[in-house]
Amino acid sequence: MTMQPTQPDSPPVQRRRPSQSVPVQQIHDNISQEVITITADKLELALLNHMDCLVKKDAWHMPLSLVVGVIVVFCSSTFKHAFGISPDTWAAMFILFGLACFLWLVRALVNGRRAVSVKSLIEVIKNKQ
Repeated sequence: MTMQPTQPDSPPVQRRRPSQSVPVQQIHDNISQEVITITADKLELALLNHMDCLVKKDAWHMPLSLVVGVIVVFCSSTFKHAFGISPDTWAAMFILFGLACFLWLVRALVNGRRAVSVKSLIEVIKNKQ
């Protein structure tokens, strides 16, 4: 197939298909669309709920860092008498604080597992949930 330059006033050049073409057995179209109609206030409510779920999904960072910090402090320090509090009381306070942070971490991980996905957000927007 040869291509020749065309002049602005000349008619378009006819192009031929190559003699060795690939036979096409089937053509599949995947161009169907789904349209969702929703009011602005419902969409805003669905997106705000989804944002809350995204925040819950990442809420485990703070309690984990506190648990790690308490473990490091408890393993590397020796408690002494300070502010009128005995060493055993300091150790007990750190143990209770570490336990509370660990429970907070477990709760954050459980809530993070329950967080909704984008597919479930679309289902809420479609009003199927």
